[in-house]
Amino acid sequence: MKSHQERIPLIDRQRALLASTAFVLCLGLGCSPAHEDHHGKDHGTGQEGAAHEPHSESMATSGDAHPGEHPGEDGHVELSEQQFQAAGIQTTVAKPGRVFDALTLPGTVAPNSDAVLHVTPRVSGQVRSVTKHLGESVQAGEVVCILDSVELGAAAANYLRDRERVRAAEETLAREQELYAGRLEALQTVLEGGIAIQERIYSREEDLQKKAVSTVRPLLEADKALQLAKLELAKNLTELRADRDSRLLELDVDLRTKRIDLAAAANLLRIMGFDAQEVTGLHAESPILAGEYRVYAPGNGVVVNRHASTGEFVEAGAKLYIIEDLSSVWFVASAFEEQLQSVRTLQAAHITLDAFPGTILNGAVSFVDYHVDATSRSVGVRITLDNTELESWPEEYPLRPGMFGRAQLETTARQAGIVLPEAALVHDDAGDYVFVQVEPLAFEHRDVVVQPVADGLVEVLAGLTEGESIAVSGTFFLKSAERMGELGGGHSH
Repeated sequence: MKSHQERIPLIDRQRALLASTAFVLCLGLGCSPAHEDHHGKDHGTGQEGAAHEPHSESMATSGDAHPGEHPGEDGHVELSEQQFQAAGIQTTVAKPGRVFDALTLPGTVAPNSDAVLHVTPRVSGQVRSVTKHLGESVQAGEVVCILDSVELGAAAANYLRDRERVRAAEETLAREQELYAGRLEALQTVLEGGIAIQERIYSREEDLQKKAVSTVRPLLEADKALQLAKLELAKNLTELRADRDSRLLELDVDLRTKRIDLAAAANLLRIMGFDAQEVTGLHAESPILAGEYRVYAPGNGVVVNRHASTGEFVEAGAKLYIIEDLSSVWFVASAFEEQLQSVRTLQAAHITLDAFPGTILNGAVSFVDYHVDATSRSVGVRITLDNTELESWPEEYPLRPGMFGRAQLETTARQAGIVLPEAALVHDDAGDYVFVQVEPLAFEHRDVVVQPVADGLVEVLAGLTEGESIAVSGTFFLKSAERMGELGGGHSH
């Protein structure tokens, strides 16, 4: 153990270090340079006691005291108005509140598996160009890369060929229908003309028979010729119509076959990822006919993985990109078997991450896993979080998969005697304490016994009374001022 004489230099060095820290704090908070120089001069001459009186009078007249200038007693800190404002000190009132006991579970941020997109081509081909790279944001429908595909070119050519065949078959059928219609009309006109002649002959013979000028025989022969003419008309029209129907049926079957081939060719292009409008709009100058295959992003997100390089040959179904929509993420906490009875779906949860101390993210339990991990004997508890910008780190999608943190799940609700924000606590080796505002510009150190509860709060079990004002910000400054007074950096009374 070091003797008293051996410990004196160590204490002097600690005092000098804290005095230097106070000097820097005073510069940052607008202390009078004259006071700083005088303070340093006193320590330089070693006349600390002699310099105390004049220094106090100077500070009293200027009203610009150093932190811890007038401690009054241990743990008592007085500030000037300027120091109070510069330190950004804010207070809250110690009062009762309704709290939830918290079940704290460790966990990590993970991608929202429902929003992970795999980008794969539907044809094989050689990568012509890559347009999206790792870390870039993409929108649904944006081109991420372009392939040159012989398979696609052949499919497009087959579609155009089948489409032209259907068009030709449709034209042939229409022309045959027109031709047969003309032939039927001409045949009917000719044969009906013959019938008309036979009808006139029959009418003449009938008149002659009535006048007894002619015998019955010519009348019968005229009637026979008329009936034969009518039969000839029906016979020839029936034969021509039968021939027409047979021919048109043959052409219709051929057209249907060609349409089936065209539909198959169109479906193949649809399977390759082209919509109906793109397929029907395909023409001889289209880049698709040359095998150009554009790979599109299926949704919004960020490129987190890429396996496409220019010149590389890829097969259909190859995983070229992984895109994650990070607008929402999962915090997956781990609950042991004995903790499961305190976990509920839709239970309020408050997340803190090591990357953003002091920031609380609010959510709710959306899913409790059905399987217990055989090794850790824990169950995953999923909490969905909106991944919006944070004040402490205004980057896009600040919640990054893999970040470690803790989830506080609200369990039993109850009324607590005194509740404070956790930010009001100051921690040291001796325990927890707060700074109580005893005067408008004066604070005192107060040891407290606390119990953490949910939502970034603590329940004060001992050390405070209801209605006291407690500093919730600027506590680092107050702590530094208090330490200066303890080690002689300020001017204790």
